[in-house]
Amino acid sequence: MKDGNNHVKDTTAWTLSRIFELLHSPASGFSVISPENLKRVIGVLLESINDAPNVAEKVCGAIYYLVQGYEDAGPSSSLFSPYLTDIISCLIATADRTDGGDSKLRSSAYETLNEVVRCSNIAETSPIIAQLLPVIMNKLGQTVEIQIISSDDREKQGDLQASLCGVLQVIIQKLSSTDETKNIILQAADQIMILFLKVFGCRSSTVHEEAMLAIGALAYATGPQFEKYMPEFYKYLEMGLQNFEEYQVCAITVGVVGDICRALDDKILPYCDGIMGLLLKDLASSELHRSVKPPIFSCFGDIGLAIGEHFEKYVPYALPMMQGAAEICAQMDTADEEMVDYGNQLRRSIFEAYSGILQGFKCVKPDVMMPYAQHLLKFIELVSRDRERDESVTKAAVAVMGDLADALGSNTNTKLLFKDCAFCNDFLGECLQSDDEQLKETASWTQGMIGRVMVS
Repeated sequence: MKDGNNHVKDTTAWTLSRIFELLHSPASGFSVISPENLKRVIGVLLESINDAPNVAEKVCGAIYYLVQGYEDAGPSSSLFSPYLTDIISCLIATADRTDGGDSKLRSSAYETLNEVVRCSNIAETSPIIAQLLPVIMNKLGQTVEIQIISSDDREKQGDLQASLCGVLQVIIQKLSSTDETKNIILQAADQIMILFLKVFGCRSSTVHEEAMLAIGALAYATGPQFEKYMPEFYKYLEMGLQNFEEYQVCAITVGVVGDICRALDDKILPYCDGIMGLLLKDLASSELHRSVKPPIFSCFGDIGLAIGEHFEKYVPYALPMMQGAAEICAQMDTADEEMVDYGNQLRRSIFEAYSGILQGFKCVKPDVMMPYAQHLLKFIELVSRDRERDESVTKAAVAVMGDLADALGSNTNTKLLFKDCAFCNDFLGECLQSDDEQLKETASWTQGMIGRVMVS
């Protein structure tokens, strides 16, 4: 790394990153990095990060894989904690370099910073990450003030805001992962949300994705307190759900609706008519990229679970959409690998939708779902016979079968429904033979739920 030739340093740094990626895994008990040589390795990397942009970018990659190795590494993860402050300082200084736009250095420095925060041992490093929060917030605040004269300026502003929103998302997730540190986020939440709303005002799609993801993390961290941000935030949520051109923004926004439902429960109710209207419109659109449709079905489940019996008015619109999608799954070309993968996503999301809605109606209005039960069981039967299904689809199918028995309760109609359902025993038997403990547990629970219906 001290060679006089730029190419030598460039390839050396790249080689180090590959070594750390492939040969440094303390969690599995093997690493070329020892407690003895770690200090020297970090010393060389932090010195070399000041080199030419192309070299510095490769050094960022080496640091990225070095810290990634310590994720889930138990006691070994403490080894890199003492170096955290120096590493963070160097990465921020690198991102601030005037030549940071070259060789994608700036974005590389921020991506590495994200990984450093994500993989750090929260018990030991929370004060350092807590100090990083206002630094990043301040930087994001400064981007809003940037004078935009050319489209180049706007692009630079957008890239910088996207990177900083990404860092904030990781910090929010890290600090809200323990009760001791969650308070730090709760105290800063108002200021963080003001910043995100200002960023939305800058109207850049790359930023919208990152800001939406960060807001999803903030909703999860703040829980019911997120309600106070909804009046101001809702218009951006609407914009995201209507963004057909940049379908990734639309998909991420759908995911954030799910995060907000989990945070607010029935406090989401005042916004549900608008949200459900847009989601149904999205599903009916031939313009919207198909990859957004599975998350929308999952989102129905999140909304159903959050608002319970109030979902009844959406049932005549949402359930036929789910049934229609289930029928499309049955006609998909199984010779096309991409379609098989998409079919699995779609089927899993339909089951997740049914599960959430059934759980929402349980105890209050289970009869609402009785007219749709037969169709659901037929769909589960079709899926159970399909050898192309993946594990996640199997789990979702078994879970929804249990939810159906649990929600509809024990009455004559439910008994008849499951009595005619000959495939249930075979399917559950297959799942109980699985090596997957979680699947066995779910199948056992479902078996118990159906058993309860039949013996009552």
